[in-house]
Amino acid sequence: MKIPARTAVGFLLAAGLTLTACSTSSSGPDANAPSDGSVGGTLTVVYDSTFKTALEPVVEAFEQKYPGTTVDVNYIGGDVENLMLTQIQAGTAPDVFLTFPGSGETMTIESLASQGYLLDLSDSPWVADIPQALQEDMEYQGRTYAYPGTLQGLGGVYNKTRLQELGLEIPRTWTDVLELCESAKDAGAYAYAQALNDPSGPQMLYFALTGTLLYGPNPDFATQLQEGQTTIPDSPWRVAFEKYAEMNDAGCFGEGVLGRSAAQSYNEVAAGAALALVSVGANLAPIQEAAPDSEFTVAALPATDNPDDTYFTALPGYTLSVNAEAKNPTAAEAFLDLLAEPEHINQYAEGFASVPAIPNDSFTPPATLEEFNEAVAEGRTAQLASWPNPSVNDVAQQGVQALLLGDDTVDGVLEEMQEAYES
Repeated sequence: MKIPARTAVGFLLAAGLTLTACSTSSSGPDANAPSDGSVGGTLTVVYDSTFKTALEPVVEAFEQKYPGTTVDVNYIGGDVENLMLTQIQAGTAPDVFLTFPGSGETMTIESLASQGYLLDLSDSPWVADIPQALQEDMEYQGRTYAYPGTLQGLGGVYNKTRLQELGLEIPRTWTDVLELCESAKDAGAYAYAQALNDPSGPQMLYFALTGTLLYGPNPDFATQLQEGQTTIPDSPWRVAFEKYAEMNDAGCFGEGVLGRSAAQSYNEVAAGAALALVSVGANLAPIQEAAPDSEFTVAALPATDNPDDTYFTALPGYTLSVNAEAKNPTAAEAFLDLLAEPEHINQYAEGFASVPAIPNDSFTPPATLEEFNEAVAEGRTAQLASWPNPSVNDVAQQGVQALLLGDDTVDGVLEEMQEAYES
């Protein structure tokens, strides 16, 4: 029986930002691998220009380790998924390229591996170290086809400077969350700048809540749902939507939440008008840029009154795969092996405001990621919802808006999600 795998929504969250800039290098000559099977020649790579600074040190280290080898990186912007898919289908894809974890969309590992587009990496030295919770997302039919890269947390991005000014603290229980909302209002601010007018905005809060309420304590929920042992309306998804509505009724989201864009939410937190934003860690960057003199951090969002219950929702970002028709497969595999070395993956993780997906003892997280890194090390992380089709999450996001407008009920939203699941 096939268990529904995570859709590419995980990556869309990981990116966190709309990819618009395009900074592309020349395509370079065809890769030529040495005839003796050694690492050399030209290695071609396609990568997202948004995260160019994360990859550049790895490229430099690889060329230093293998003198005479050239890494030709094509940094692309815009719709990375469709641009890459076009190259793959046209047979012009490079040796190494970005993929998305899991399945359900065109550029996911399972989708590409099932069509024979990816090289089997199961014998790579880092495969045995992939955390169990991530293994399924890197595999197709029990074989590994991608290096997992980094993990980032989905929780509260807090303006610590503003909290300290108001004498407030990051909440550690659900009661604390509601009290923070009340205290923020008393101070002329509001607690959480959710961007419900952004395409990915409504999902952020329920993914954070269900990490603690469902997917952390019960990682087998997707299997149970598929086998008919439960339904979405009978699951803790109900509690998550009830808490979403409770936060809205408590004024946690401030005025105009249904019309708020992502950019507006960043600016509100940066300015201290809002104290936090429940989102992915990547969104810390634009907030910090807008308020360089303020201190921020990322913390798990509690959903119960027992701090020991709290899980930090964690999600992989881009994964890296090797073209099954790579012109220089030896160099391609060596490139991923080098990236997996602690020195290089640690530096790479910094470029994503993330932590290495495969933990190592030499990684020292920045202060903003200390709590998340600790949760990863302790196994207190939860993954995203696992749906057989993306329409379930689409219905959930639309349901948030309808619920807060008073146009639907929790029961109604859950039943609509179940119908989408079964369709």
